Amino acid sequence: MMKKDLEKELEYLNSTIDLTDFNTIERGLKFHLRFKLGDPFENGTKERVNQATKRATELFENQINGNSKIYIIIYDFIEEMFAQTPNHIYSLLKSESIKAEQSEEDLVTRYFDIERVKGKLSIYRTERDKIKYSKIFNGIANTEMGFSPTIHQLVYFFQPKSKKWFWMYDDRGCLMFSNRTDDLKENLVKFDNWIVENQRNEMEKQFK
Repeated sequence: MMKKDLEKELEYLNSTIDLTDFNTIERGLKFHLRFKLGDPFENGTKERVNQATKRATELFENQINGNSKIYIIIYDFIEEMFAQTPNHIYSLLKSESIKAEQSEEDLVTRYFDIERVKGKLSIYRTERDKIKYSKIFNGIANTEMGFSPTIHQLVYFFQPKSKKWFWMYDDRGCLMFSNRTDDLKENLVKFDNWIVENQRNEMEKQFK
């Protein structure tokens, strides 16, 4: 089963991983960078969505190699208020070159670790360039901006070979994670103007 394969890949985190609780994954990730995506454009504008999509795409391509296996982990909270086009993410990932496994689960929410809600956990495995990742980022950017199609789900990208992660949370920003600071240093330098300023000192301490 793909879920078991992924759990084995995540053993390097040296923590108790529960794939129904994405918080257990984030706690195990070692180094990170946070980038701003939509600013300075106003909320509810196409300019903001377009910039967020473009920046997320460029950051993702710089973080995740194109010719290596990746996992996509999707947390779908069924009763999410922003679920205007709930199946859009799945249509983008429907391909003979993409393996998929889905299960109904009680998923832990982001804000209350002890609270679980009915949802769907989806795991996909493929190569980076076989997915429509720019359209995925556009859907995420649309979600709270009043545009369609939307992607309300939490979507994590993980590359086992490099131990690199990428997560765009909404139009405001994204996070990239790695097990080695060397893997993030290039992104820190190249995309310095996109770094979230109020967290810059915290992030730069990782490289000392």
